Amino acid sequence: MIETKKIKLGQPYISKKIEASAFKTVLASTYQTAYRLYIITAGDKELQEFAELKHDEYSLSAHVKTQFSPAGEAKRQIWSVKHLQPLLRKKPKYELKCTLTHKMSNKDVYKCNLVTINKSEIYNQIQECIEEINKII
Repeated sequence: MIETKKIKLGQPYISKKIEASAFKTVLASTYQTAYRLYIITAGDKELQEFAELKHDEYSLSAHVKTQFSPAGEAKRQIWSVKHLQPLLRKKPKYELKCTLTHKMSNKDVYKCNLVTINKSEIYNQIQECIEEINKII
């Protein structure tokens, strides 16, 4: 049976800057590590699972990944550190990936990918994915 999970998509922007004590760590690390720290500081999640399946024949991978873009104070802070500037090229977007795989043959029975900036498109697609998967199983 498919079990749906509630997800809450926030705005795909990082606006909080990292505090001075934690910023020392950022200066000594890569921009990818800094990106994760900005997400944690903002209290957001980059990856959210929206469905889970307990079934003998099928396995399910269903999640939404948010790519955040810096804004406001965070953008100014990133701009001042040269090795963090690749973060300024990140564009805000949501990426939905849903794959239902037959365990015995390891073949994808259902696959859905959607990349958008519109939250309502993601929520609508989640419902569509769940309906399609329920038809298959």
